[in-house]
Amino acid sequence: MFRADAHCDALLQLWGDPDKDFTNDTIVNGKTLQKGGVQAQLFAIFDPVYLKRDDGFSTILRQLDLFHKKVRSHEQIEYMPGQALTESTTTRAIVALEGADAISDDWMKWRLLKRLGIESVGLTWNEGNTLASGCYEKMGSRLSNKGRAVVDWFTSEGIILDGAHLHEHSFAEAVERCGTFFVSHANARQVHEHVRNVSDEQLRMIKEKDGIIGLTFYSTFINGKNEATFDDLAHHIDHIAGLIGGEYIGFGSDFDGITSPVKGLEGPEKLPLFIEWLLKRYKEEDVKKWVGGNFQQFYNRHIERNSMHVRRGRT
Repeated sequence: MFRADAHCDALLQLWGDPDKDFTNDTIVNGKTLQKGGVQAQLFAIFDPVYLKRDDGFSTILRQLDLFHKKVRSHEQIEYMPGQALTESTTTRAIVALEGADAISDDWMKWRLLKRLGIESVGLTWNEGNTLASGCYEKMGSRLSNKGRAVVDWFTSEGIILDGAHLHEHSFAEAVERCGTFFVSHANARQVHEHVRNVSDEQLRMIKEKDGIIGLTFYSTFINGKNEATFDDLAHHIDHIAGLIGGEYIGFGSDFDGITSPVKGLEGPEKLPLFIEWLLKRYKEEDVKKWVGGNFQQFYNRHIERNSMHVRRGRT
């Protein structure tokens, strides 16, 4: 079955320690992706805003450079931006940007990132910026004028908008305004109350937009504790499937970015064990959707829609 992961922070780890490589030193690496049979992996580029550095765009470019130098060069990785996802023994790498603080509405920077292969963007991390409100803002707002212009540009350029980390007010307007929309890594707030999880209302918006939510393996978002089990994660699957249907569920592990993953699911190589557990409790057709089939269809719909726009003369 097709297997996909909508979020990892391996590039942040490689950037943080130049001695690390993509063979052994990150949780998501060539070996673990192969062992887990992961056929599509989103690699997040993240300028750690909490460090309050003043070289954000340089950090983004350096992580992009590391992707091409250390990740793309690995024999397990395929890199074909804008091409449909198909069954493969290798792993398709999709590059995403998590947080746009260092870019705002600088169109030269956006055009450059588009040319360098960025396919998905989240406007904020947890904080607010000049484009939108992050989920930790107590008095969140809708998109700013700059944010609306940037989202419109994403739509025209075929960039997927990621709603993870957005405040609910910015989230709502982003869904209304954008082209393709998804949430790369979050869980259901109704199951566990956490500001980073999404509400039932937001889940319904994802369905209306024909998007997808990647359930994260971070225990804090699953049950609020330092340890979570397969059963705990399944509570989120059950709630979302019951509310909007199983066609909108995927996985966004957040490997290399979390400190307390689900017990028994500490890396991509453990994915087959989780799949085996799921198959004992759910229909095979549903499990196939959740572990990657839904994401494959979501991404391929986006690619086809974008291709149609290009054929009609959009540039």
